Amino acid sequence: MAPVDPILGINDAFKKDTNPKKQLLGVGAYRTDEGKPYILPCVTEAEKRILANKMDHEYAGIDGIPTFRAKASAVAFGDNKDILSRIANCQSLSGTGALRVGFEFLK
Repeated sequence: MAPVDPILGINDAFKKDTNPKKQLLGVGAYRTDEGKPYILPCVTEAEKRILANKMDHEYAGIDGIPTFRAKASAVAFGDNKDILSRIANCQSLSGTGALRVGFEFLK
C-alpha cells in the first residue's frame, strides 16, 4: 500500500471539518455550495475566445507548445537572443507534476 497522498489528505480533513464557512482549495477544483464544479468566469471567457477565433483543441506536441516555451524562456532568462539560443526547454504537467519532473531532472 502506498503512503497516503498529503494533498488528498487535505480533502479528507475538509470532509471531517464541521465549520459551515469552510472552503476546499487544496485539490485544484472549486465547488459551489451544492458541491457542483464552479467554472471561473475567466475560464468561460477563454473558451468563448477559443471558439470565436476557431482555435482547435489538438494536443500539444511531446515537448509542448513552441510559442509558449519561447515566451516562458524569455520570462525566465530575459530576451537576450544569444542566451535563448543556448536553452533547451519543454512544457510539462501543471502544478506539482511539473515540479516533480523538474526536480527529478535536477537530481
